[in-house]
Amino acid sequence: MSKNILVIGSINKDLVVKTPRFPNKGETILGNNFYTSNGGKGANQASAIAKLGANVSILGAVGDDSFAKEICYALSKNNVNTDNIIIKNNASTGIALITVTENGDNNIIVVPNANSLIETDDIEDLINDFDIIVLQLEIPLHISKYAAITAKKLNKTVVLNPSPAVKIDKDFLSSIDILIPNETEIDFLGGIEYAFECGVKNIIITLGDKGCDLITKENNTINTKHFNAYKVNVVDTTAAGDTFLGAIVRMIADDKKIDEAIDFAMKAAAIAVTRNGAIDSIPSYEEVINKKI
Repeated sequence: MSKNILVIGSINKDLVVKTPRFPNKGETILGNNFYTSNGGKGANQASAIAKLGANVSILGAVGDDSFAKEICYALSKNNVNTDNIIIKNNASTGIALITVTENGDNNIIVVPNANSLIETDDIEDLINDFDIIVLQLEIPLHISKYAAITAKKLNKTVVLNPSPAVKIDKDFLSSIDILIPNETEIDFLGGIEYAFECGVKNIIITLGDKGCDLITKENNTINTKHFNAYKVNVVDTTAAGDTFLGAIVRMIADDKKIDEAIDFAMKAAAIAVTRNGAIDSIPSYEEVINKKI
C-alpha cells in the first residue's frame, strides 16, 4: 500500500511576466505576456505528488483573501488534501514575482506573507499520522527544522529540498534521509562530505538541463551515478525542480528503488518544462508512463 505523505511548506500566488530577456539594472523593457498561477514550493510539490498518483496532504498558511480561495480550490482539484491549511487573519497569502524569458529561464522574488506565520503548534501532533515528510525552506527555518527533527524521532522518512539556499545546522541535516539540492544549495549547506558526516542517507543534486547526480556513501567511499536529462523544447522551467522532487517522493511511497524513482522523475520534469505555469505544468502519472520523449 502506498505510504501517506505530508508536505509542510509554502503556498503562493505566482504573478508571471514573459519577457524576451531579463532587464539590466535600472532598465525598463516591455513584456510579452502576464498571467497568474498557483504556486509556492510546498503547493507545487504537493500537487506534483498528488497528480502523479500518491496520497498527500499539505500543511501551510494562507491569508484570508481571494488568492487563498483560488489556491485551495486548485489544490483540492488536483487531489491534494487541504484540511491542514491554516488561514491567518490580517495577513496576505504569499506571492512570487516571476520573470520568464523566451528560452525558458526564470528568476523569482518570493514575498512570504502568511507563510512566515506558521508555528510549531500547527504541526506538532500532525506528523505522526504520515509516513513521509517533505520539507523546503520557504517557510521559517526553525519550523522546517522542528518538523524534520520531530519526524525523525518518530521514524518517518524525511525529504528536504533546501531551497532557497541557506546554511542549516547539523541537528537539522542529521534528520534528513533524502536531500535534493541544486549545485548552489549543496555548497551553501557545507558540501557533500559535510552532509554525509551529518547523517544524510542519499543526496540527489539537480543539474538543470544536464540532469542530476545521485550521490551515496558506503564504506567511507562516495559514489556518484549520473542521470542525463531528456532533450525537450523548453517553454518554462518554473516548477521543474518541484515536479522532479514530487516524482521522487511518489515513487519511494511505493517502495521503489532510488534509481527507478530518479528515472521516473527525470521524465516527469522534462514534461513539465514544455508547459507554462507551476502547478498547471505538472503531468499525471499516466502521462509520464505513456509519454515517449
